[in-house]
Amino acid sequence: MNMKKVFTCGLCCTLAAGMLAGCSGGGGNNTANTGGELIPTVTTDGTYPMNTDVELSYWVDLTPNVAAYASSMNEIEFAKYMQEETGVKIKYVHPPAGQETEKFNLMVASQDLTDIVESNWPTYKGGPSKAIKDKTILPLNEALDKGVSPNLKKFHEENPEIAAQIQTDDGEFYMYPFVTKDSILQTAMGFMVREDLLKKAGLNKPETIEDWEKMLAAFKDMGIKAPITLKLKNAELNSMSAFMGAYGIKSGFYLEGDTVKYGQYEKTYGDWVKMMKKWYDNGWLDSEFTNEDAKRIDALVINGDAGAMGGWNGSAFGKWIAGMKTSLPEASLTPVAYVAKNRGETPLIGHKQLPARGTGAAITSKCKNVEIAVRYLDYGFSEKGHMTYNFGREGVSYEMKDGKPTYTDLITDTGKNGGLSTSQAMSKYIRACYNGPFVQDADYIMQMYTTPQQTEAMPIWANTQTEKYMMPLVTMTEEENKEYTGIMTDIDVYREEMLFKFITGQEPIEKLDQYFEQLKSMKIERAIQIQQAAYDRYKKREAAAIAD
Repeated sequence: MNMKKVFTCGLCCTLAAGMLAGCSGGGGNNTANTGGELIPTVTTDGTYPMNTDVELSYWVDLTPNVAAYASSMNEIEFAKYMQEETGVKIKYVHPPAGQETEKFNLMVASQDLTDIVESNWPTYKGGPSKAIKDKTILPLNEALDKGVSPNLKKFHEENPEIAAQIQTDDGEFYMYPFVTKDSILQTAMGFMVREDLLKKAGLNKPETIEDWEKMLAAFKDMGIKAPITLKLKNAELNSMSAFMGAYGIKSGFYLEGDTVKYGQYEKTYGDWVKMMKKWYDNGWLDSEFTNEDAKRIDALVINGDAGAMGGWNGSAFGKWIAGMKTSLPEASLTPVAYVAKNRGETPLIGHKQLPARGTGAAITSKCKNVEIAVRYLDYGFSEKGHMTYNFGREGVSYEMKDGKPTYTDLITDTGKNGGLSTSQAMSKYIRACYNGPFVQDADYIMQMYTTPQQTEAMPIWANTQTEKYMMPLVTMTEEENKEYTGIMTDIDVYREEMLFKFITGQEPIEKLDQYFEQLKSMKIERAIQIQQAAYDRYKKREAAAIAD
């Protein structure tokens, strides 16, 4: 595969002011990179650990898992392992929680960049190509072509359909991505219901809308305060498309064949809205659904006031299942499938994430040792780096049992890990429990979930046709991105506001036609055209990548 230039998008996350710009120490012979060859002479031999005294600065959000017990990733065992294995010292820099966007924008404006920045790059203002044009981050193609990044290049060659999604229309690769290649890692949200209430009502698990309504009505008759609690704001709705599959649509932009559509602009969206209003009017939908405060919802579920609920398998159901054991031991949750149009059919739409979603580590133009930075990041795509990122160190955080890496009691036993949750304990030694520049391993997730219901949920929720409707990670031109952002910023606010008003009756349901007309006047059709053009260009990249 011919690796052209690198794609760089900037994400709306930020570096704290006053970060160190550039690398310090010896090793490598690069100067500040604003043009010309990024790696004039290759000085390393590809082996690890490297013989270097280079220190790289690395900006990344501090995950709540680590923040629960440490102030920085500089303090965790994973950082120690990576330094020992690569020979490179890393100084992690974290923006204050809640100020990621502000600090990222400040960093970009001031060009006071760390050597490496990890972010969700496709959200960079102006699009991916603009980030390279702004000299915020560097293209990686030269490093790939010169053999300095053999592991990432091999990954691209073995996964051309993913490689096509993490480059610009000009063929610029821009990051070391976080990848969830195994399909079981791509589904992490769904529905569970109170199994004890189902049995009491003499009902089977629901499959269709008719089944769901019969069940919710039964829960209401039993005196359950919220027969179902759902999050319907844009972010959660786009992730789950709650019950939309029964109407043949997906929330947000999606594909029918090679045609881009927008779920909230399809006429059957109106039928879905009417159904949600019916559920609200009947007292089936959580009467406070517009209040998505986590503590409120936690209490609702754990105290037994909800009969069915949607959420993340780890952060939501892991907490709810454990909480109910104490507060309501006679109750139990069981996973149910996404809704199908007709009984016995595979659900059209559920939760599914792209294998590469734009999150990854990029090298900035301020890095003075690009070769060392490339080698460091490329390590995550090597066999040894894969094990370190996903499992840590053998004999400490994991052991091999029956040919499988198995976490030790330093992670699984709260009596030995300081009372930390499984994900918090994991975060001391690995990055698989959040993200990073590596391919996540499916053997991690099977040990992450600690209850039978969570493990059982994974194949149930994954059994949908969502993949064929999903938009790939497309890239827009600078002009398209500016126009598209202007359109969708207003539309996203409007469509969420109107959904809540229609459901709660603040706006008459008869005004749905006016809603569709308003979307048209707000240029939703132009936004669809832009997405279509970007998708068409992606298909050409994909075809070329596969041909190579």
